[in-house]
Amino acid sequence: MKSLLTLAILLSGIGTVVALSEPPRDPPRGPYQAPLLPRLEMLRVLGAGQRSLVTDYYWLQAIQAAGRGSESKDPTRYLDLFYYADLVTDLDPKFHKVYLYAGNTIPTNLGRETWVNTVEARRILEKGVKNFPDDANLRLYLAYNLSYFFSEYAAAAEHLRIAATLPNATKFVPEFASRMLAFNRRFDAALAMVESFRDNETDPQLRQVFEDRIKEIRLEQVLVKVDDAITSFKKREGRMPTAMSELTAKGDLPGIPADPLGGYIGFDPDGKSYSSMSHSRLRPPEFDKKLQQQQDQQDAHNNTP
Repeated sequence: MKSLLTLAILLSGIGTVVALSEPPRDPPRGPYQAPLLPRLEMLRVLGAGQRSLVTDYYWLQAIQAAGRGSESKDPTRYLDLFYYADLVTDLDPKFHKVYLYAGNTIPTNLGRETWVNTVEARRILEKGVKNFPDDANLRLYLAYNLSYFFSEYAAAAEHLRIAATLPNATKFVPEFASRMLAFNRRFDAALAMVESFRDNETDPQLRQVFEDRIKEIRLEQVLVKVDDAITSFKKREGRMPTAMSELTAKGDLPGIPADPLGGYIGFDPDGKSYSSMSHSRLRPPEFDKKLQQQQDQQDAHNNTP
Protein backbone atom coordinates (compact mmCIF):
# COMPACT_ATOMS: atom_id res chain seq x y z
CA MET A 1 0.00 0.00 0.00
CA LYS A 2 2.84 2.36 0.92
CA SER A 3 4.62 1.68 -2.36
CA LEU A 4 1.44 2.44 -4.28
CA LEU A 5 1.08 5.75 -2.47
CA THR A 6 4.69 6.65 -3.26
CA LEU A 7 4.15 5.77 -6.91
CA ALA A 8 1.00 7.86 -7.00
CA ILE A 9 2.84 10.88 -5.58
CA LEU A 10 5.65 10.42 -8.09
CA LEU A 11 3.25 10.13 -11.01
CA SER A 12 1.41 13.20 -9.76
CA GLY A 13 4.67 15.15 -9.66
CA ILE A 14 5.61 14.02 -13.15
CA GLY A 15 2.15 14.96 -14.34
CA THR A 16 2.54 18.40 -12.80
CA VAL A 17 5.84 18.93 -14.61
CA VAL A 18 4.37 17.83 -17.92
CA ALA A 19 1.35 20.09 -17.44
CA LEU A 20 3.49 23.09 -16.61
CA SER A 21 6.19 22.57 -19.20
CA GLU A 22 6.41 24.95 -22.12
CA PRO A 23 5.47 23.67 -25.57
CA PRO A 24 8.27 23.72 -28.17
CA ARG A 25 8.84 27.11 -29.76
CA ASP A 26 9.72 27.80 -33.35
CA PRO A 27 13.00 29.65 -34.01
CA PRO A 28 12.48 33.40 -33.46
CA ARG A 29 11.55 35.41 -36.52
CA GLY A 30 10.84 38.71 -34.84
CA PRO A 31 11.20 40.46 -31.49
CA TYR A 32 12.32 38.32 -28.59
CA GLN A 33 9.58 36.52 -26.67
CA ALA A 34 10.23 35.26 -23.15
CA PRO A 35 9.47 31.59 -22.45
CA LEU A 36 5.90 30.90 -21.38
CA LEU A 37 6.27 29.95 -17.71
CA PRO A 38 3.64 29.21 -15.06
CA ARG A 39 2.77 31.83 -12.50
CA LEU A 40 4.70 31.57 -9.28
CA GLU A 41 1.53 31.73 -7.18
CA MET A 42 0.26 28.58 -8.89
CA LEU A 43 3.50 26.70 -8.24
CA ARG A 44 3.60 27.67 -4.58
CA VAL A 45 0.47 25.64 -3.83
CA LEU A 46 2.35 22.45 -4.67
CA GLY A 47 3.50 20.19 -1.86
CA ALA A 48 7.16 20.24 -0.82
CA GLY A 49 8.02 17.09 -2.80
CA GLN A 50 6.33 18.27 -5.98
CA ARG A 51 7.79 21.76 -5.68
CA SER A 52 11.28 20.29 -5.42
CA LEU A 53 10.65 18.20 -8.53
CA VAL A 54 9.34 21.19 -10.46
CA THR A 55 12.31 23.30 -9.32
CA ASP A 56 14.77 20.70 -10.58
CA TYR A 57 12.85 20.48 -13.86
CA TYR A 58 13.14 24.19 -14.53
CA TRP A 59 16.79 24.17 -13.48
CA LEU A 60 17.40 21.59 -16.22
CA GLN A 61 15.50 23.87 -18.59
CA ALA A 62 17.81 26.71 -17.59
CA ILE A 63 20.90 24.63 -18.39
CA GLN A 64 19.42 23.61 -21.74
CA ALA A 65 18.60 27.26 -22.50
CA ALA A 66 22.26 28.15 -21.89
CA GLY A 67 23.31 25.33 -24.20
CA ARG A 68 21.04 26.59 -26.94
CA GLY A 69 22.39 30.11 -26.42
CA SER A 70 25.99 29.00 -26.92
CA GLU A 71 25.07 27.72 -30.39
CA SER A 72 23.31 30.92 -31.46
CA LYS A 73 24.51 34.35 -32.55
CA ASP A 74 21.28 36.11 -31.62
CA PRO A 75 21.82 38.95 -29.08
CA THR A 76 18.98 37.57 -26.95
CA ARG A 77 20.36 34.03 -26.92
CA TYR A 78 20.85 33.86 -23.15
CA LEU A 79 17.67 35.64 -22.10
CA ASP A 80 15.75 32.38 -21.72
CA LEU A 81 18.30 31.42 -19.07
CA PHE A 82 17.39 34.52 -17.09
CA TYR A 83 13.68 33.72 -16.98
CA TYR A 84 14.25 30.10 -16.00
CA ALA A 85 16.83 31.04 -13.37
CA ASP A 86 14.55 33.72 -11.97
CA LEU A 87 11.72 31.21 -11.60
CA VAL A 88 13.99 28.55 -10.07
CA THR A 89 15.30 30.96 -7.46
CA ASP A 90 11.78 32.12 -6.68
CA LEU A 91 10.82 28.52 -6.00
CA ASP A 92 14.02 27.85 -4.05
CA PRO A 93 15.81 31.07 -2.99
CA LYS A 94 18.65 29.00 -1.49
CA PHE A 95 19.57 27.31 -4.79
CA HIS A 96 23.02 28.87 -4.60
CA LYS A 97 24.70 27.71 -7.81
CA VAL A 98 21.90 29.11 -9.97
CA TYR A 99 22.88 32.67 -9.05
CA LEU A 100 26.55 32.09 -9.85
CA TYR A 101 25.91 30.24 -13.10
CA ALA A 102 23.21 32.51 -14.51
CA GLY A 103 24.73 35.78 -13.30
CA ASN A 104 27.96 35.08 -15.18
CA THR A 105 26.46 33.46 -18.28
CA ILE A 106 23.64 35.85 -19.19
CA PRO A 107 25.74 38.93 -20.21
CA THR A 108 26.47 38.69 -23.93
CA ASN A 109 29.32 40.42 -25.77
CA LEU A 110 28.29 41.42 -29.30
CA GLY A 111 31.87 42.36 -30.11
CA ARG A 112 34.14 45.30 -29.31
CA GLU A 113 32.94 45.24 -25.70
CA THR A 114 29.33 45.94 -26.64
CA TRP A 115 27.40 44.04 -23.98
CA VAL A 116 23.69 43.19 -23.75
CA ASN A 117 21.54 41.34 -21.21
CA THR A 118 23.49 43.01 -18.41
CA VAL A 119 20.39 44.24 -16.58
CA GLU A 120 19.07 40.68 -16.31
CA ALA A 121 22.41 39.43 -15.01
CA ARG A 122 22.43 42.22 -12.44
CA ARG A 123 18.95 41.25 -11.23
CA ILE A 124 20.00 37.64 -10.69
CA LEU A 125 23.20 38.61 -8.86
CA GLU A 126 21.40 41.14 -6.67
CA LYS A 127 18.87 38.46 -5.84
CA GLY A 128 21.72 36.12 -4.96
CA VAL A 129 23.39 38.64 -2.66
CA LYS A 130 20.06 39.26 -0.95
CA ASN A 131 19.70 35.55 -0.18
CA PHE A 132 23.41 34.92 0.49
CA PRO A 133 24.74 38.19 1.98
CA ASP A 134 27.84 36.43 3.35
CA ASP A 135 28.99 34.98 0.04
CA ALA A 136 32.10 36.82 -1.14
CA ASN A 137 31.97 35.44 -4.69
CA LEU A 138 28.44 36.68 -5.35
CA ARG A 139 29.40 40.15 -4.09
CA LEU A 140 32.53 40.07 -6.23
CA TYR A 141 30.59 39.19 -9.39
CA LEU A 142 27.94 41.80 -8.63
CA ALA A 143 30.66 44.41 -8.06
CA TYR A 144 32.14 43.60 -11.46
CA ASN A 145 28.70 43.85 -13.07
CA LEU A 146 27.97 47.21 -11.43
CA SER A 147 31.35 48.74 -12.22
CA TYR A 148 31.99 47.44 -15.74
CA PHE A 149 28.48 47.49 -17.23
CA PHE A 150 26.85 50.34 -15.30
CA SER A 151 29.77 52.48 -14.06
CA GLU A 152 28.27 52.38 -10.56
CA TYR A 153 31.66 52.39 -8.88
CA ALA A 154 30.51 53.49 -5.44
CA ALA A 155 28.02 50.62 -5.12
CA ALA A 156 30.63 48.20 -6.47
CA ALA A 157 33.17 49.44 -3.94
CA GLU A 158 30.78 48.84 -1.06
CA HIS A 159 30.14 45.25 -2.15
CA LEU A 160 33.88 44.68 -2.44
CA ARG A 161 34.50 46.21 0.96
CA ILE A 162 32.05 43.75 2.51
CA ALA A 163 33.36 40.84 0.41
CA ALA A 164 36.91 41.43 1.61
CA THR A 165 35.84 40.73 5.21
CA LEU A 166 33.99 37.47 4.46
CA PRO A 167 35.45 34.02 5.21
CA ASN A 168 35.35 32.72 1.63
CA ALA A 169 37.00 35.80 0.09
CA THR A 170 40.00 35.03 -2.09
CA LYS A 171 43.26 36.84 -1.38
CA PHE A 172 42.92 39.31 -4.25
CA VAL A 173 39.55 40.69 -3.04
CA PRO A 174 41.10 43.06 -0.44
CA GLU A 175 43.43 44.40 -3.13
CA PHE A 176 40.57 44.99 -5.56
CA ALA A 177 38.36 46.42 -2.81
CA SER A 178 40.97 48.93 -1.67
CA ARG A 179 41.56 49.96 -5.28
CA MET A 180 37.85 50.53 -5.85
CA LEU A 181 37.38 52.42 -2.58
CA ALA A 182 40.32 54.68 -3.39
CA PHE A 183 38.96 55.26 -6.88
CA ASN A 184 35.71 56.46 -5.29
CA ARG A 185 37.71 58.73 -2.97
CA ARG A 186 36.64 56.75 0.07
CA PHE A 187 40.17 56.95 1.39
CA ASP A 188 39.24 56.64 5.07
CA ALA A 189 37.31 53.43 4.37
CA ALA A 190 40.12 52.05 2.21
CA LEU A 191 42.76 52.82 4.83
CA ALA A 192 40.67 51.41 7.67
CA MET A 193 40.09 48.18 5.76
CA VAL A 194 43.73 47.64 4.75
CA GLU A 195 45.04 48.61 8.18
CA SER A 196 42.69 46.03 9.70
CA PHE A 197 44.04 43.32 7.41
CA ARG A 198 47.61 44.37 8.21
CA ASP A 199 47.03 44.31 11.95
CA ASN A 200 45.50 40.83 11.82
CA GLU A 201 48.10 39.33 9.49
CA THR A 202 50.86 37.16 11.01
CA ASP A 203 52.78 36.48 7.78
CA PRO A 204 55.56 39.14 7.52
CA GLN A 205 55.43 39.16 3.71
CA LEU A 206 51.67 39.70 3.61
CA ARG A 207 51.93 42.39 6.28
CA GLN A 208 54.40 44.17 4.02
CA VAL A 209 51.96 43.87 1.10
CA PHE A 210 49.33 45.65 3.17
CA GLU A 211 51.88 48.28 4.31
CA ASP A 212 52.70 49.01 0.68
CA ARG A 213 49.02 49.29 -0.17
CA ILE A 214 48.51 51.81 2.66
CA LYS A 215 51.23 53.98 1.13
CA GLU A 216 49.60 53.64 -2.31
CA ILE A 217 46.24 54.73 -0.92
CA ARG A 218 47.80 57.77 0.74
CA LEU A 219 49.60 58.57 -2.50
CA GLU A 220 46.35 58.35 -4.45
CA GLN A 221 44.78 60.72 -1.93
CA VAL A 222 47.50 63.26 -2.73
CA LEU A 223 47.30 62.73 -6.49
CA VAL A 224 43.53 63.23 -6.50
CA LYS A 225 44.00 66.64 -4.85
CA VAL A 226 46.53 67.57 -7.53
CA ASP A 227 44.18 66.34 -10.28
CA ASP A 228 41.39 68.48 -8.85
CA ALA A 229 43.69 71.48 -8.65
CA ILE A 230 44.72 71.07 -12.31
CA THR A 231 41.07 70.75 -13.38
CA SER A 232 40.17 73.90 -11.46
CA PHE A 233 43.12 75.79 -12.97
CA LYS A 234 42.24 74.74 -16.54
CA LYS A 235 38.61 75.82 -16.18
CA ARG A 236 39.59 79.20 -14.82
CA GLU A 237 42.68 79.99 -16.92
CA GLY A 238 41.79 78.11 -20.11
CA ARG A 239 45.16 76.39 -20.25
CA MET A 240 47.33 73.85 -18.48
CA PRO A 241 49.53 74.99 -15.56
CA THR A 242 53.21 75.09 -16.37
CA ALA A 243 54.44 73.78 -13.00
CA MET A 244 53.27 72.72 -9.55
CA SER A 245 54.38 76.10 -8.21
CA GLU A 246 51.83 77.83 -10.44
CA LEU A 247 49.06 75.79 -8.81
CA THR A 248 50.17 76.94 -5.38
CA ALA A 249 50.67 80.54 -6.51
CA LYS A 250 47.11 80.67 -7.88
CA GLY A 251 45.69 79.09 -4.73
CA ASP A 252 44.57 75.82 -6.33
CA LEU A 253 46.88 73.94 -3.96
CA PRO A 254 47.76 75.05 -0.41
CA GLY A 255 51.37 73.99 -0.93
CA ILE A 256 53.70 71.68 -2.81
CA PRO A 257 52.39 68.20 -1.92
CA ALA A 258 54.68 65.66 -0.26
CA ASP A 259 55.05 62.21 -1.78
CA PRO A 260 54.16 59.40 0.69
CA LEU A 261 56.56 57.15 -1.24
CA GLY A 262 59.51 59.49 -0.67
CA GLY A 263 59.81 60.90 -4.17
CA TYR A 264 58.20 64.01 -5.66
CA ILE A 265 54.80 64.74 -7.19
CA GLY A 266 54.52 65.97 -10.76
CA PHE A 267 52.05 65.94 -13.64
CA ASP A 268 52.17 65.02 -17.31
CA PRO A 269 51.41 67.44 -20.17
CA ASP A 270 47.92 65.95 -20.39
CA GLY A 271 47.26 66.93 -16.77
CA LYS A 272 47.56 63.57 -14.99
CA SER A 273 49.53 63.66 -11.77
CA TYR A 274 52.09 61.05 -10.78
CA SER A 275 54.74 60.14 -8.24
CA SER A 276 58.39 59.92 -9.28
CA MET A 277 58.49 56.64 -7.33
CA SER A 278 55.52 55.07 -9.12
CA HIS A 279 53.85 56.10 -12.36
CA SER A 280 50.99 53.62 -11.79
CA ARG A 281 47.76 54.69 -10.13
CA LEU A 282 45.23 52.80 -8.00
CA ARG A 283 42.55 53.64 -10.54
CA PRO A 284 42.53 50.99 -13.32
CA PRO A 285 42.96 52.27 -16.92
CA GLU A 286 39.47 51.09 -17.93
CA PHE A 287 37.97 53.45 -15.33
CA ASP A 288 39.74 56.43 -16.88
CA LYS A 289 38.44 55.36 -20.28
CA LYS A 290 34.86 55.08 -19.05
CA LEU A 291 35.06 58.38 -17.19
CA GLN A 292 36.40 60.10 -20.31
CA GLN A 293 33.55 58.65 -22.37
CA GLN A 294 31.03 59.91 -19.83
CA GLN A 295 32.66 63.34 -19.79
CA ASP A 296 32.64 63.52 -23.60
CA GLN A 297 28.94 62.62 -23.65
CA GLN A 298 28.18 65.23 -21.02
CA ASP A 299 30.17 67.90 -22.92
CA ALA A 300 28.34 67.02 -26.14
CA HIS A 301 25.01 67.31 -24.31
CA ASN A 302 25.94 70.68 -22.79
CA ASN A 303 27.03 72.02 -26.19
CA THR A 304 23.80 70.97 -27.91
CA PRO A 305 21.70 74.07 -28.75
